[in-house]
Amino acid sequence: MHPPKALWLGDIRPGMRLPLPGFECSAELVAGYADLLDARHPIHVDAAYAKTTRYGRLIAHGPLVIAKVLAELNGIFGTALLVMLDVGEWRFYGPVFVGDAVQVECFVIDVSSAKGSSAGAVRLEIRVLGSDGALVQRGTAGVLISRAPAKA
Repeated sequence: MHPPKALWLGDIRPGMRLPLPGFECSAELVAGYADLLDARHPIHVDAAYAKTTRYGRLIAHGPLVIAKVLAELNGIFGTALLVMLDVGEWRFYGPVFVGDAVQVECFVIDVSSAKGSSAGAVRLEIRVLGSDGALVQRGTAGVLISRAPAKA
């Protein structure tokens, strides 16, 4: 019997869309990130300052959005997810404003594993869409995923 909530290597194919959930970049989420990492640039935490910038309001930290998206991979792969291999080719196209509800699109680019290996590398393309549906971030990530355990 397979553990619950696992997407095993053998079930993954290039071109698959993975259902990563969207999330709200709430003021509490941004403040928590700022406190955790001592990343308190006023564009993220000072509404009066943010009004004076070209954005006119508070924006979320770019790496916060990346971290939140990558954390959701566990909900997709579950116990089959062994480790993150890399995060690469990440681009920022526009701000994520504090209070925005973002949507996430995730596609499998490639799957590779050595014959007889117990796991393989899965390459993902991740797109983050702002509240207006515009592309605000895009990047890739690699994860190591287990094959399903042998049935007893």
